[in-house]
Amino acid sequence: MLVSWNTTNACNLKCSHCYRSAGEVASGELGFEEGRQFLQGAERAGFRVIVFSGGEPLLRPDIFELIAYAKSLGLRPVCGTNGTLLTPVTVTRLKEAGVAVVGISLDSIDHEKHDHFRGVDGSWQAALDGAANCRAAGLPFQLHTTVFPWNYQEIEALNDLAVGIGARGHHVFFFVPTGRGRGREETIEPRLSEDLLARLLERQARLPIEIKPTCAPQFVRVARQRRLPSRFQRGCLAGISYCIIGPQGDVYPCPYMDLKIGNVRQQPFDEIWKHNEVFLKLRTEQYEGYCGICAYRGLCGGCRARSYAETGGNFMGEDPLCLYKDEQEDKIRPLAEQVIIRLQSGLPLVPEPYKALAGELGVTQGRVLKAIRWLCAKGIVRRLGAAFDLRSLGYVSTLCAGRVPLDRVEAVAAIINAYPGVTHNYLREHDYNLWFTLIAASEERLSRLIQEIRQRTGIDDIISLPALRTFKIAVNFPDEELRGVFTGALD
Repeated sequence: MLVSWNTTNACNLKCSHCYRSAGEVASGELGFEEGRQFLQGAERAGFRVIVFSGGEPLLRPDIFELIAYAKSLGLRPVCGTNGTLLTPVTVTRLKEAGVAVVGISLDSIDHEKHDHFRGVDGSWQAALDGAANCRAAGLPFQLHTTVFPWNYQEIEALNDLAVGIGARGHHVFFFVPTGRGRGREETIEPRLSEDLLARLLERQARLPIEIKPTCAPQFVRVARQRRLPSRFQRGCLAGISYCIIGPQGDVYPCPYMDLKIGNVRQQPFDEIWKHNEVFLKLRTEQYEGYCGICAYRGLCGGCRARSYAETGGNFMGEDPLCLYKDEQEDKIRPLAEQVIIRLQSGLPLVPEPYKALAGELGVTQGRVLKAIRWLCAKGIVRRLGAAFDLRSLGYVSTLCAGRVPLDRVEAVAAIINAYPGVTHNYLREHDYNLWFTLIAASEERLSRLIQEIRQRTGIDDIISLPALRTFKIAVNFPDEELRGVFTGALD
């Protein structure tokens, strides 16, 4: 497990994509003692790697002492820097403090492109000088590159540059628009992303350094599909084995997910990591949309940050930039349309209804089940199950309507919903504004429950409207109309 700490918001560059919008020191950044306490919490939580980043971490005066303290706790310190401040003296101090690896940002083989992107002339040469100083001092380093349309064709050349200057690895970050990068239309399209992942994995098999895609969890799937070697067994780590701490102690599942879930000043970090509801939900891997039914869900996980950004806050949604999702949904969609049209007339009343349905449609049972799971994941089908005739089973039911003050609706509804016999409860624009159905084993039991609900809620005006006659209306849409609804729901 690894945790990143943005040790300061201060930075000497002006990168246009910066997720922290770094520049000046932020007010209220964690002090030295608070940093020590956070590091202790990271060690208690079971983390093994701590990434010191920024801003620019080398602008923090006590960075060497913090690194040394992390090392003394048994953590493996790593430093992520823009590389421009890696003088021989600074590199020696980092090495003496216990830094295991330095990550240096380099986004182009062309110094003008890099300098323009980083906002400061001379930053490209300064980063390469910093890499040379690391190599001379025997301090391992790796290059970090963020992929954009403007440098997409340079990535393999940057691989080769990393090899040539003695880097131990080249980590390629796939841009997620957040911070200063929010609103920038510079994310590469899914097909280009998929193609680059395949090329990087193939190069990893040939080059003597580690090539690691980051923020593109699909690389694990691509490696499996192409039978390419990779030591990484999981794509998106957010909340599962990774998180990040901001300069002021705020905790986030991922640098690119603007979702603050706690603060180490208010609660020890290890308690946040173990008990926060967002982390716990991420660890369920119960994703929505195609990610929820994908065969590679446990390996890839989809980019949680992209889901959060694309949906306006749903970090469990599907990854919008996954080519595999698009390709698989194109295959599922025609069968799913057939299935939903066929389901209008009900399931076959046989011991294996889905097998029988598959036989009717001329496909396997597995394909039918996947189509149904996909329909549910996309929200087209909310529920698929049996509808029982309660009277035939010996039960009775009624529809109740209550006159409830608007300021008490939530509290009254919560009391009513706690009864096992309540199946529906909804609000209507009427004097009798809260309507619910109630099931019981007998008429006597039903009357007692209604009276009990009146007493517990304090709402005396609850009327019972039992059905005198029942009608079953089969609503079947014409096939073409249903296809139109189906298409509209997906579009």
